[in-house]
Amino acid sequence: MKFRTPEMTPIVYNARGLKMFLHLRGTALQHCWLRVLLVGLIGVPLVLLKHFDVFDLSIGVTAHTLIGFVMSLMLVFRTNSCYERWRDGRVLLGQLVNRSRNLVLNACVLLSGDATKVEFFRRKIQSLAAAYVFAVKNNLQFLPSAANLDELLTDTDFAFLTSQADLKTMPQMCALWLEQAINQAFLEDLVSERMTFLMMEGVSSMVDAWGSLQRIRDTPTPFAYAHHIRVFNLMYCFTMPFALLTPMGYVSPAASMLIAFALFGLEDTAIEIEEPFGTDPNDLPVQQICRRIAVVTHETVQFANVLLRVEHSFTPHHADLQTAGPGSRYSRFFRRRARQRGRRQEHLSTLKHFSPFVCVRANKSRMLAQRLLCACKYHHASHATRFTNEGAS
Repeated sequence: MKFRTPEMTPIVYNARGLKMFLHLRGTALQHCWLRVLLVGLIGVPLVLLKHFDVFDLSIGVTAHTLIGFVMSLMLVFRTNSCYERWRDGRVLLGQLVNRSRNLVLNACVLLSGDATKVEFFRRKIQSLAAAYVFAVKNNLQFLPSAANLDELLTDTDFAFLTSQADLKTMPQMCALWLEQAINQAFLEDLVSERMTFLMMEGVSSMVDAWGSLQRIRDTPTPFAYAHHIRVFNLMYCFTMPFALLTPMGYVSPAASMLIAFALFGLEDTAIEIEEPFGTDPNDLPVQQICRRIAVVTHETVQFANVLLRVEHSFTPHHADLQTAGPGSRYSRFFRRRARQRGRRQEHLSTLKHFSPFVCVRANKSRMLAQRLLCACKYHHASHATRFTNEGAS
């Protein structure tokens, strides 16, 4: 299965390599380098003015020392909350992957009956499950609702679906159509009622995962909190050259740029991963995950349909057992089973001979038959003794 839409390439890196130091794509430096440079440019004229004894605009480091701890805690909390959103999004996408695979796997295993109908409903369920996953992706990324669906559905199904649903209702319509296909397979006597409920629960869990993904997308960081951190961080970093002018002298611009890069970088990293379903380098590879689901489920259905057309038996035939050599494993197995059946029939005939009221099923074990045999012998022996005693009296 091939897709025409290019996918976003995720960043692959080695955390222990030195090349990571020179890597620029996907880093916070892409977003904050202008502000960092501006902080350094503010510090250069301050150093020159103090060097030529024109003005001394240093304000001391006491205020920045007291505020720096609070500022660090606020930035760390914002970064951690944004990473939790990113991580929850990846967990929910993983659940969507697992449940869609399980649904298609259940359809391949549980459907039985007419081979033509089974193959049809397998392909139907697989295509609708993959279409549902891509519809969720388009909904999360605010893309056109029909993107990639024409590569998964037939022309008739694609035309019908796009004419009846839009961007907001496309995943719901795909889930409804998927449940209707499962119900139609049940009406065709291809799957039992219990297994139908099991597959319906799989579809419901996929809809639950979509709702959780929507919650992450539609619940950003509160504006008041994000605004306060941005303003506070800008004021703290742009006044840093004034605080470091006296204690650090000529290197105060470089030191101010280093501190500004650390604080601006944390804030921009949090903003980068706050929306995990976009197309930025650090966002989740949603397109790649959806393609993987479509390809894996398509190959699963193809393999299941091949198995359906081929006679496959996991046990040897009786003719092979009977014609096997006297010392072969199959021959020993056949003789052992014959002896077991002969002993079971012998015990059953003995039980029926002792008491006509005893009814033993053929699939009971030999131990149960022996226990019943002993009980019947004891019962007839006691009756014979009582009859002899009555006759003597």
